[in-house]
Amino acid sequence: MSQKVISYADLSRINSALSSLKKDMREVNIELGGLNTKHDHLKNDLLQLALSFSDFVESDIKHKALQLAETRQGNLKQDLQIRFGYYAEVRRMATGVLQGVDAGIVSDDTLRYTTEEVMIKAPNYWLAPALVALASWIRDDKNTNEKALTESLKRDDYKTTLFFMLVMRRLERNEACIQWMSRYFLHQNPHNLDREFIVILEAITTGVFQPSSHQLMINNVKSWIDQLTQTDDYIDKQKVQWTRFFETKGSLSSNKYPLLEEFATNWDDLNTSVIQARSHQALDIHFKSIFETTTDYSKATKIQLDEILSLLVTNFDDEELPLQNEVRLNQLIIQKDGDKKVAQALMDQEKHIFDEKVDFLQMLTNAAFDPELSGTTKVTQALAVSISQPWILEAHDTFTAKYRNDVQENVELIIDGFKTSTSDGTDETEQLQKHNKYWTDFLENELKKLTSPLAVILCVSLISLAILIIFKFEIIGIIGALIGGLIIWSSISNHKKAKKKTIETITERKNKSQEVLRGCIAETVDYRKEFALEDAKAEILRHTLISITPEDFSSTSRDTRTILQS
Repeated sequence: MSQKVISYADLSRINSALSSLKKDMREVNIELGGLNTKHDHLKNDLLQLALSFSDFVESDIKHKALQLAETRQGNLKQDLQIRFGYYAEVRRMATGVLQGVDAGIVSDDTLRYTTEEVMIKAPNYWLAPALVALASWIRDDKNTNEKALTESLKRDDYKTTLFFMLVMRRLERNEACIQWMSRYFLHQNPHNLDREFIVILEAITTGVFQPSSHQLMINNVKSWIDQLTQTDDYIDKQKVQWTRFFETKGSLSSNKYPLLEEFATNWDDLNTSVIQARSHQALDIHFKSIFETTTDYSKATKIQLDEILSLLVTNFDDEELPLQNEVRLNQLIIQKDGDKKVAQALMDQEKHIFDEKVDFLQMLTNAAFDPELSGTTKVTQALAVSISQPWILEAHDTFTAKYRNDVQENVELIIDGFKTSTSDGTDETEQLQKHNKYWTDFLENELKKLTSPLAVILCVSLISLAILIIFKFEIIGIIGALIGGLIIWSSISNHKKAKKKTIETITERKNKSQEVLRGCIAETVDYRKEFALEDAKAEILRHTLISITPEDFSSTSRDTRTILQS
């Protein structure tokens, strides 16, 4: 009895201790919950603080960049004014001299005084002696003209040459112009041409320059092509671009072959082939249209030439360009409130198109692809296509051979599980027989999957017979036998229904599949006919390309017939 009491007392104290522990645990959990809440608040506060600090740092960086840009802007402008302030004066004077010469209202003495004065103010600037040379040429001062020309060419041979070539054209001094043009061509590197050259090419092509410039251009062009075609790299690059050009000209015909698009597993390849075959007619129209226009572009080209002359006279010189670029960058930083990244991005976008350099073959390809984007007209596009004809023809042959080689021999079909392939759709009878056999076999297999009622019938029959025997054909035995009979009847009935349902479902699928198969076969016939018809147009396009030869080229300008002579 005493042992029981002691045991009971010990358990009571343990229970009390457990209760106290539970209470303490609840308090700890409450405290932990509070700590988690405080931790979340602290985390959010720290995140907000970090974001605020980041914004502050970014704002401070922009503010300091803005202040620095403003300071630099002032210093750079002052430096420019000290070092190159007279360049701006020379440029303004050059514009005035050209306008005065055009109008013929400035006296020789005025021209002489003003141009010679700039020589003193601009000791290193090529434009200063160029203006002196121009003024002395106008007043027939040969000695001064030669000295000034020598000095101008020494300072910048290329700009001086381009300047006088354009001025002589403007003043219609043809002999002098052709001499400067010869010198201009000597400056050109067919591997690295300035984008302004395409405008000069355009001007010669449209007859803006005198007729003798045509032969000069052709001689140089043929020499450049000989240089560039000595290695395969340049020609191969153009062939690749022309091949890609051909690949993009095929027209899409939406929903022309909807069944093949849905059920042909190789439809993407089939579609690509017919799209590329469709390109020949569009390309034939494209090339013919280049040579059939009658628009005269010579006036627009003259404007472009005058713009080049204006830019040549008014643009910053190479000496001052680095400082001018710094001034412009700091100006953009100020405009963008100290955001240097945005300012630099805008600076990069402002690069002039004439700064880009390309090889002569690439320049021809650019003009042939899109004359507007390359800064030319259809006249130069026609010239470019004529010169590029050999590798355009090779690219077309490569393009045609490639898609013919890649054309799919068979149309691979999967129609509701029925897999087949047909070459041209002429085997419809064989395809329908194959289709019928597939669905017959499929139905047979599906019927085999149905559970046979024989096992149930046998089992229930044995059980019913056993019940009758056990209960000696009394009421209970008879009832059991009747229940067994109902089970057997229900099993047979369900089996017949399932079989009928399976037959109906598969027959419906078979009929729909057969309709789709017939449609796919019909579309395959149409597809092959269209492909053959469009592919045959490759020869028409090839004949058009062969007929485009430099010797027979006639530009769309009335003044430049047969400029490319063999």
